Amino acid sequence: VEFSEFVQHLFLGLVQGSFWVLLALGLSIVFGLMGIINFGHGAFYMLGAYVGYTVSNLIFTPIFGPNVGFIMAIAMVPVVMFGIGMVFEKYVISNIYNTENERFSGVLIMFGMSIFLPDFVRLIWGRPGKPFNIPPMFQFSLLKTGTLDITAYRSFTIITAAVLVALLWVLIYRTNLGMMIRAGTNNNTMVKVLGINVSRIWRLTFGLGIALAGFSGVMIAPLFAVDATMGELILVQTFIVVVVGGMGSFIGPVIGGLILGQLWALTPLVGRTQYVVQNWTGTVIGPDFWEKASDILLFIVMAVILLLRPRGLFGQEGAFD
Repeated sequence: VEFSEFVQHLFLGLVQGSFWVLLALGLSIVFGLMGIINFGHGAFYMLGAYVGYTVSNLIFTPIFGPNVGFIMAIAMVPVVMFGIGMVFEKYVISNIYNTENERFSGVLIMFGMSIFLPDFVRLIWGRPGKPFNIPPMFQFSLLKTGTLDITAYRSFTIITAAVLVALLWVLIYRTNLGMMIRAGTNNNTMVKVLGINVSRIWRLTFGLGIALAGFSGVMIAPLFAVDATMGELILVQTFIVVVVGGMGSFIGPVIGGLILGQLWALTPLVGRTQYVVQNWTGTVIGPDFWEKASDILLFIVMAVILLLRPRGLFGQEGAFD
């Protein structure tokens, strides 16, 4: 394996890990505060990509060009998805609070959304996937030599994810809202006794989680076709990141996403090394296997972590660490 190819895979792993971090943080925050396992997270991620396609390709690009269209998409999608999340929490999720089997009802509702939203998208936008090209202002390489190609857009996604994680950390740990979110995560009853509007905090938190999912969708859209099924695989991958990092943790999904991103990207290189890998029958395991083994490795890592640390690497019961 050439060094440039190794660095290229490290770079791609960082890109993939960055998206997983944003999605996993939204999932972890909602679970940590509200106790809701959001099986609809991938569907909201997909919806964010379609909203971004509409804002960019159908509204602003025909008038102002693709660069402005993309800028407006990444600016408006989080706002739109935040609003959708708050409305959904107010009129759907809030109805199950303090009811019998509250968490089970939450799982059923969010699982239902994972089925409903793809069909809704197909009804509104049609079945074929939608093109969402990389804007011209990012169609160049920062560094290109041999098999190494550090593209501008992928670099932009890494920087954007890092900035968002930093801003989210400030929100959680340096603002009054963040203090109330952490307090509610540790002891919801005490927060209610102190007279804090818990339902408002839950609504804002759920909206924030959906906004992160939608923003991830519009950011990844130029790298892949926008499609109604795009949220299925990444939902599973995001759950693995959250489980490995630790439910209800802030640092857990960040560390877990970055580590798993690298493992996911570097696994295909095993088949192109000078070392021969054989299975139990003595048959050589070729490059084709390792190209497809990345997702399998994620499940193996999750299983090992759960055996050694059932709460994940940084998980604490109902608390941000």
